[in-house]
Amino acid sequence: MAKTTGYGRLAQFLKLTDKMISEASKDAIAEAARILALQVGHYQRKYGAASFEESIALLETETLNDDEAGWVADGLEHLATALATVKDDEHPPTVQ
Repeated sequence: MAKTTGYGRLAQFLKLTDKMISEASKDAIAEAARILALQVGHYQRKYGAASFEESIALLETETLNDDEAGWVADGLEHLATALATVKDDEHPPTVQ
């Protein structure tokens, strides 16, 4: 199987997370945010503070290189995992 580029992964996870967010309840999104906050807290305790300046700069840039696109895709993969982990009684998943 060919390795997907950072840009390819970014496009896939943008599409997936946009769909997941649009189908999730506000409570489910809040719970996913708590899961991600827990992950950041765990990372910081184990490895030191994460640089928010780099993350903000990446969000504000108009272009991404393939490595940066991969970094954003990694984050969106964590978001997709958090959203998939949350039980959403208000909006149960649909089978398509």
